[in-house]
Amino acid sequence: MQDLRWPSSAGGRSRVVARGAQVFAVANASDPELDFDGQLSQTLEMLDLHLAHVGATRAALLSVQIFLVDMQHKKQLDTAWRAWIGEDSAAWPQRAVVGAQLDGGLLVEIVAQAFR
Repeated sequence: MQDLRWPSSAGGRSRVVARGAQVFAVANASDPELDFDGQLSQTLEMLDLHLAHVGATRAALLSVQIFLVDMQHKKQLDTAWRAWIGEDSAAWPQRAVVGAQLDGGLLVEIVAQAFR
């Protein structure tokens, strides 16, 4: 399979990279003015777009790291995540949630590995 890269508008990095069957993606909200739920929704939508760009889906996710500015949002994250990822436990990725400082008003960022 051909290597695919979708460069970030920030320069010096890509939003998603696919090499062979491996997929590496990062997603965050495009509107940092949104509240946590709004940013999380945009971030999950962006992750879907990144995966689709390289021919993958949510079911192809292997490992996901989610970075939160405020760990008090984890319960909201868990609820939204379960709705987004679906009921099929055979398709659930490994997932970790980490507290982190994010730049530019972002409240959540997702880094994912998948296959295609």
